[in-house]
Amino acid sequence: MPNHFFTILSKYCQQDIVPMHMPGHKRNPLCTMPDPYSLDVTEVPGVDDLHHPEEMIRDLMDDLTKWYDSKQTYLLVNGSTCGILSAITACCYPGDKILVARNCHKSVYNAIKLLGLRPVYVYPRKLKGTMGELGIAGEIEVSEVRRLLMENPDVRCAMITSPTYEGIVSDIASIVEAVHEKNIPLVVDEAHGAHFNWLPTFPETAVRQGADLVIESLHKTLPAFTQTAVLHRTGNRIREDRLLWALQTYQSSSPSYVLMASIAKCFEYVQKEETFSAEHFVKNLNRFYEKVKDLQKLEITYCEGMDRSKIVVSTARTELTGQQLEEVLLERYGIQLEMSCGNYALGMATICDTAEHFDRFAAALCDLDRSLSYAEKGAERTFTYDIKPPEQRMYSYEAERLPVKEVPLAEAAGQTAAKDVYLYPPGVPFAVAGEIFSQEMVEVLLDGQKSGYEVRGVENNNVFVCNDKV
Repeated sequence: MPNHFFTILSKYCQQDIVPMHMPGHKRNPLCTMPDPYSLDVTEVPGVDDLHHPEEMIRDLMDDLTKWYDSKQTYLLVNGSTCGILSAITACCYPGDKILVARNCHKSVYNAIKLLGLRPVYVYPRKLKGTMGELGIAGEIEVSEVRRLLMENPDVRCAMITSPTYEGIVSDIASIVEAVHEKNIPLVVDEAHGAHFNWLPTFPETAVRQGADLVIESLHKTLPAFTQTAVLHRTGNRIREDRLLWALQTYQSSSPSYVLMASIAKCFEYVQKEETFSAEHFVKNLNRFYEKVKDLQKLEITYCEGMDRSKIVVSTARTELTGQQLEEVLLERYGIQLEMSCGNYALGMATICDTAEHFDRFAAALCDLDRSLSYAEKGAERTFTYDIKPPEQRMYSYEAERLPVKEVPLAEAAGQTAAKDVYLYPPGVPFAVAGEIFSQEMVEVLLDGQKSGYEVRGVENNNVFVCNDKV
């Protein structure tokens, strides 16, 4: 029987497609490894043990700790999801209250449910200009963090995402100061910022700004295999024994030596000046922005302090949706973007993108821009929303215990969500299990569907809600 999976995957990877998406190595052979089968071993004498590192794994962790200036850096082979679950578990006990940015990754919400935590949500700032019109969430403001900590003195931990998927960066240093005044730890999901430590003129990593636990996905923006990540611990607010227990709980008991070797190879690459040139990457990125600065219909959006390697392309002034832009770029120009939704699409640049990648992407955007027409209604077509925080009837772990029924999304107003419901991308929940659907929320979700967003947590236009009898 033919191996269709391998055939299809190999055929795709052999195409002449510019990968403006993850993983960060971009299938660029600059960071090469031996045949993975030759490195795939188990915990035999001489190759150390991830869960009890004493030899080569310990040496790698110690090197990473020095490079990042952390108290300890840990290897993750179950992705940043594993790191987030472990970090929250290390900081919180069942029933604790946690301050959480509403735009956190779904793994944060899963941790809250698993541990029976009581979340206090801090909402991102609403951006102005094109970024705001596209519905992209802004940074977490320190004033909001301070206000919520004052109102909730029993919060045991704070958790935010910076940078976001679209590259929005929060003032971590100020948030660290506010959180530490209450003597509680700050966890930062820096999954999309693994490159910050290695690139000049880019935002400073949360590790150096004093966050207590920082999780980074190496594979997103650096030359490492998918599923590789690291977790950095700083300071003394985290019990190391509990963190190690959490890591052993959420990580595989049979960790991949291939993935660990990829982590080692990744950092070997960025440490060698003769192979890695941060200056070259920045030069290529600057040249790209210079080439696309005069676009007339398409627009490259940007805000102060943003991660410039996240390239957000707005289609709001054209007749195209973000999804249509992604399709045209792939079919006509051989450019594959990271994601698209509504009236924008996202390209991700990394240190492994070649000058040819940047030039082809810029040329494609300029050529397409010349062929496009202005939209008749312009920015009025843009899908935006501004809804009030939903009313919470119960916590998510409480909703999990109740009987469930399905109702049409259009009729969900007043019902209590039994599962998280969110627009994808970006995946920020509109309703978390235990929260009540408002009529406004239902209308936004329905409009989002019409605008090309996928509504997750909905099956056959039905949502899962808690039984009314309870």
